[in-house]
Amino acid sequence: MRILKQEIYFPIIIAIHFLFWAIDLYFYQGTFMEISSDTLFFGEMTNASWKNIHRILGEVFSSWVVTVFAFNFLMATRAKWVERIFGGLDKMYLIHRRSGIIAVFLLLAHFIIVPRDLTAFNPGKPLGFYAFVLILIGVLLSAAPIFKRKIPYHKWINIHKLMGIFYVMGVLHGLMVNSLIKELPITRIYVFGMSFIGIAAWVYRAFLFNLFNKKYHYQITAVNDLGYQITEVLMKPVKKELNYLAGQFAFFKFPAIDKREQHPFTISSHPYENTLRITVKGLGDYTDDLANKLKVGDTAHIEGAYGHFSSSYIKESDQIWIAGGIGITPFLSLAKDIHPNKVHLYWCVNKPEEAVYLDELKELARKNPNFQFTIWASTASGYLSADQLETNHYLSTGYLICGPKALKDNLTKQLMRKGVDRDHIYDEEFAFR
Repeated sequence: MRILKQEIYFPIIIAIHFLFWAIDLYFYQGTFMEISSDTLFFGEMTNASWKNIHRILGEVFSSWVVTVFAFNFLMATRAKWVERIFGGLDKMYLIHRRSGIIAVFLLLAHFIIVPRDLTAFNPGKPLGFYAFVLILIGVLLSAAPIFKRKIPYHKWINIHKLMGIFYVMGVLHGLMVNSLIKELPITRIYVFGMSFIGIAAWVYRAFLFNLFNKKYHYQITAVNDLGYQITEVLMKPVKKELNYLAGQFAFFKFPAIDKREQHPFTISSHPYENTLRITVKGLGDYTDDLANKLKVGDTAHIEGAYGHFSSSYIKESDQIWIAGGIGITPFLSLAKDIHPNKVHLYWCVNKPEEAVYLDELKELARKNPNFQFTIWASTASGYLSADQLETNHYLSTGYLICGPKALKDNLTKQLMRKGVDRDHIYDEEFAFR
């Protein structure tokens, strides 16, 4: 199945709207009028035809807002079939985040342009204003980097969940006020149909998700401080074990640290191993000093697994893997998944001693002649570039990159300048909010 990437997703959303609106407006024979309306910056309108640009554009923007948010709530359900469409939960959440920001600009455009009926008071009008303000605040708190850094994760999630209430207010506003959308059959069915899907998805995510979404219970068997702010946690299932593919991640909740918060961590063990392992670097309040926060015997509640950064979704046989720092975690699992594939792993670290899994990689290379690796220390060799990759077949090789955004962006650009197709470059997103 073709993956719906963001380069495809956004044009599709735009094209669907233009198509539905164009068909409806072409055949519309109604008599919708602006009897007495005003706009925020463009003055009043009296007995104006529905063909005025303010009405059409204002409602086109509002219909985009409604449907973009509906799709975002659908993505937030973490449904496996939705994840497959977008090629992994990490990619889906990236689109989700950018869609929310785009929706805010569309909402602003709607508020500025659309005419407001002055003939009679309608409770839908103040409701729409309150929804507008609350959605702006909600997206600002959810997406602005300054707030994301300062607001604890569980509080950030709760704020995010409130977006559903604001969305319902916006939909009720659309149902209560006079609008051109109500008179256009195709557009009306599409917009209010998507509204229903969005509200249903939000209700499921906010109130029913924990009821229906399976959780796996594990007990910690070892907590190892590997140095350089890296902690290795080993776990065994209490009852049923998690099914996952090499390279995938899951959401982990450790009640000993916080009974509410869950965080995504890549699984660094292999599915065939008896012990589940994650390897975590201290990059924030939750993950800092993890070795002292957890102890043997503590429980872990796991949800997943997610992601398409796995051999099952990669078609090229010869591959180059590039890990930046803690981005080594999926490759520790994938390296045990290799059969006939020729793979060269580059692990980029600041200093050679930061490669805390060097012995494990040596053992894997000894057992598998098709697997080789290079520890790339930037203090001695500078930053890794595409020219330094050991391959004579740039165009037929698959490239898997996991690490900081700067590493991924730079290497992706360099590889594409060499003629490598973007579809041959696979990466994993680090940030989920």
